[in-house]
Amino acid sequence: MNNQTRGALLIMAAAFLWGTTGVISKTAYAETNVGPISLAFYRLIFAIPVLAFLVRVKRYEVSLTLGEVGLFACFGFCSLSVFETLLFTAFQYTTVQHATALLYTAPAFVALLSWLILKEHFTKAKIAAVALSILGAFLIVGLVTREPLFASRTQIGDWLAVGSGLAYSSWYLFGKVLGKSRDPAVTALLATCFGSIFLFPIMVGLEGIRIPGSMLAWQLVAIIGVVPTATAYVLYLGGLKLIEATKASVFAIIEPVTAAILGFWFFHEVFSYVSFVGFALIIGSIILISTDRT
Repeated sequence: MNNQTRGALLIMAAAFLWGTTGVISKTAYAETNVGPISLAFYRLIFAIPVLAFLVRVKRYEVSLTLGEVGLFACFGFCSLSVFETLLFTAFQYTTVQHATALLYTAPAFVALLSWLILKEHFTKAKIAAVALSILGAFLIVGLVTREPLFASRTQIGDWLAVGSGLAYSSWYLFGKVLGKSRDPAVTALLATCFGSIFLFPIMVGLEGIRIPGSMLAWQLVAIIGVVPTATAYVLYLGGLKLIEATKASVFAIIEPVTAAILGFWFFHEVFSYVSFVGFALIIGSIILISTDRT
């Protein structure tokens, strides 16, 4: 198995785990008074000891240069604090299917930023994939059908999900730069620590300190921290070391497929015809970009 195939499989495995986040989050909201930002914070807090244990057992070296401290601070703030806040709030306003599908406007942002910052080739296949993702997002949000902006709670959630896609795109850039010289578990641990530091004052300022009120709620929060966070981050960053950022962002589109299936299964969420077309266009972008060999 070559590096490209291994990288793609690692990215898709991580994305599958991420796809479970929405269903677990909505279940947690129903079981406790913990708000979206608090849930995002607890997600990181539970992930940190798991990652730290892995780093300790494997005896990976944890080191930072002065310049990397600033980069990891930006990584933690943009890719975790802002991203988690927007995404978990979106789950409260819109469906799991919409939120996770619109998160994957990220490839459009990744392609542009990778071209500008990482100097990756901006090929015709990438341009076409970006166009499909953007058009799919417009269909889901309702812009193509001329629905009024922010006219409903669901559309507000949709726009929050698009915002999370922009923040999510920075994952690829920072992960690519900072993951070159260290193990994925170390990169994930450092990013998660910085992210939790920034997220704590945001949580206190907007929601206060909320504690899960039942054993089930604690179990759900712990699952989110261990499975679609700590485990998925290590898998994802491992794959990112083997394939370029833009391709990784599109292979990870397995996430909305998983979320759509789980949303339908557990909450009976069904796409409208227009939203389904938009979803299909976004999924089509992975097929297109996977044929790009440059």
